[in-house]
Amino acid sequence: MSHSIKINYYDTFRCIADQCPFTCCQEWRIGVDEKTLQKWKGLKLKTTDRDEKNQSELTLCDCVEKEETGQIIKLGKDKKCPFLNEKKLCKIVLELGENHLSDTCTTFPRQINTFEDRTEYSLDPGCPAVVDLLNQNLNAIQEESSAQSASLLYLVREMIFTILEDETYLLTERMMMIFYALLELLEEKHLSEEKINAYKNRKQLQPLVDAIRKMNFNSFDSFFERNELFLDVVENYRKQKLYVAYLEDISLLAEELEEAYVEEEILEKLEAFEEELIAYEKLLKNYLIAEIFGNCLMPDMTLEDMVISFQWITLEYSVIKQAIFLKWLAEGEKTVTYEMVKCYITVISRVTGYDQSDIKEYLENSFESIIWEWGYLALIVGNRKL
Repeated sequence: MSHSIKINYYDTFRCIADQCPFTCCQEWRIGVDEKTLQKWKGLKLKTTDRDEKNQSELTLCDCVEKEETGQIIKLGKDKKCPFLNEKKLCKIVLELGENHLSDTCTTFPRQINTFEDRTEYSLDPGCPAVVDLLNQNLNAIQEESSAQSASLLYLVREMIFTILEDETYLLTERMMMIFYALLELLEEKHLSEEKINAYKNRKQLQPLVDAIRKMNFNSFDSFFERNELFLDVVENYRKQKLYVAYLEDISLLAEELEEAYVEEEILEKLEAFEEELIAYEKLLKNYLIAEIFGNCLMPDMTLEDMVISFQWITLEYSVIKQAIFLKWLAEGEKTVTYEMVKCYITVISRVTGYDQSDIKEYLENSFESIIWEWGYLALIVGNRKL
């Protein structure tokens, strides 16, 4: 019997439209599906200048350009969607109605994964209104039926959630424990429910936890590996002059860090930053849960795909943390505010919002192996609380 599973704040979400500080109609790829493109043929919108005196027409299909994977809306010189008016409202909706929007515009930030036995509903944290919901600690998954999937990969994801929710361990420890379990399961010739559920057992995990806590982590190396990841991830966006207000100043700072500060200074600043960031531990954990629920298990995924997705989510998390640190440093090392954290969860989620094939391509081009060694994930996560 088919049933539904939702992030429990899914039905609470409401687009805040013109009140949004990060409109999804600006500075990123807006796809146009073929069905919508056909619907747009021959259609025009009325447009007016800023003084609302001179009126002209805008042909919808003229605002679309082709790329390798399909069609996207051609952004203007200001990097905004040409259908966005001065009040940050959509001209298509105002003049033609919501049924003329593309699938991307209709669904974002909703993520819907349809399996044979269930449909899963989640929300993308690339929307600031979603981050506000995450900050309310509404992180539970709710099922609308008592039916349970027998999929082994479903059970793997349940195992991930069990470890991630266990506050007996530091958040960094939980992420390392999850990755260790995933790598071990990937080596299994015959995956089974028993082998998966064994990683929910604290006694089985304790030797791993003890080993992690005895490891000699180099916080300086971890910090600069995260710094390099940040610069690499935002490079193309900087070249295209996207999210300039959020990325450029802190990117320039990231490029100068190693020369500007000696190791002891970096570690002192990192310690002070962690003390500020700890106030947002639940928000960051909820972010991870949302990303894992929406992206670690999709239709037709293999266990290797799940491992790759978890690596990518860890990379996202590390880059978000680095971006917040850089912003905190740039603003005089004062308070880490909620708006600062929300800003960079939103921006980095958009910057890293690749599909599975693009993620694999990035990993293949950037690392020796598409599947990381456990030590590399441990390096970028580090042994601090977050």
